[in-house]
Amino acid sequence: MEKKILYLDDDPAALFILETILSGEGYSVKPVRTSDLFFPLIKSFNPDLIILDIKLEDGDGRQICNDLKNDDATRHIPVILITALSYEEISEVECNADAILGKSLDSGNLLKTIADLI
Repeated sequence: MEKKILYLDDDPAALFILETILSGEGYSVKPVRTSDLFFPLIKSFNPDLIILDIKLEDGDGRQICNDLKNDDATRHIPVILITALSYEEISEVECNADAILGKSLDSGNLLKTIADLI
C-alpha cells in the first residue's frame, strides 16, 4: 500500500518540487499551502507522515507540530520540519518534531529520513 505524506508549505515552488520527488518514489503526496486547509486534510487524507515548513505566512510549523504531538488523534504521525532558519532560530521555540532538515533539501537525506520514520 502506498504511504501517504501531507506537506504544508506556503511556497508553491517548494510544494511542486517536493511533490515531484516524493511521487517519483511511490509516495502519495498531498501538498497544502495554508494551515486552515491543512488541519481538515489530516482526517480525510490520513497521512503516514507530515512535512511542515517552519516559516509560514499564516503560522509557525513548530507550533503546528506541537499541536499535532499534543493531540491523541495525531501524536503517532511522524513530523519532519524543514527550514531555512539557523540552528539558533530553530531552537527559539521548543518543538517535538521527529526530524528537522535544513533547506535546501538534499533529496537523498530527505528520502532516508522519511524511510526511517515510516
